Amino acid sequence: MRVLIVEDDARAATQLRADLAELGHDAVVAPDGRSALSLATDSKYDAVLLDIMLPYVDGVEVAKLLREQGIDVPIIMLTALGDLQQRLTGLDAGADDYLIKPAAPSEIDARLKAIIRRSSRSGESGVMRAGDIEVNEVRHRAVRAGRVLKLQNLEFKLLCELVRNANSVVTRQMLYQNVWNYDFEPTTNIAESYIRHLRQQLNQPGEADPIVTVRGVGYMLVDNG
Repeated sequence: MRVLIVEDDARAATQLRADLAELGHDAVVAPDGRSALSLATDSKYDAVLLDIMLPYVDGVEVAKLLREQGIDVPIIMLTALGDLQQRLTGLDAGADDYLIKPAAPSEIDARLKAIIRRSSRSGESGVMRAGDIEVNEVRHRAVRAGRVLKLQNLEFKLLCELVRNANSVVTRQMLYQNVWNYDFEPTTNIAESYIRHLRQQLNQPGEADPIVTVRGVGYMLVDNG
C-alpha cells in the first residue's frame, strides 16, 4: 500500500515511515499542509495519514480541500487531541477515520486495511440507489429526484449507510461504528441530530420522508422505487 504521511514532527514522521515499511507499506512524508496538497493532488496514494496540527494549512483544511477537488483517497486523521468536537470536525471535513496519537503501528496497519476494504465494497462505480435517491461514494455526490444535495461529510456517510441497507433497519450501534467509527455508544444524541439535519436536506415540500425511525432501535430508508 502506498501511503502519504503528513506530519510536521520529523522524528515522528521518520519513525512512522519505518514502522509502515516493516509492515510492507511504501510511505512518503509531507512535512506541512501545503506540500501535502501538492503531493496528494499530483500523485496516486492508497491512503493518507494526516496530522491535524500542521504548518501553513492545517489537517482539517487539507482534508476539506482534497474533497473539494474530487480526490477521494481514504484519509485517517492523526491527532493528539481527544476532544469529541475535534474528531467530528475532522470527519466532517472529509476524513474517513481517526486515530489518537501515539498509535501502535499494528493499529495503524489495521485501520489502513479497513478503510481500503470499505472503499472497495461499493464496487468500481461507487454508485448506489434507493428509490429516487442516488449516492456516488467515489465522487462524493448525492442526488434526490435530480436535485443535488448539499451534505456535510458525516451527513453524506450517514446517507450512504442508509442507502446501502435500504429497506432494512440500521441500528444506532451500526451507525456509530460505520459512520463515526465508534466502538461504543456515546452519551449524546449524535445520530438523532444528524438524522434531523439529513432529513432537512433530503425533503422538499410535497416529498415523502424516506427515513423511518424505528423507535428504540435505529432507522430505515424505505425504497419506494
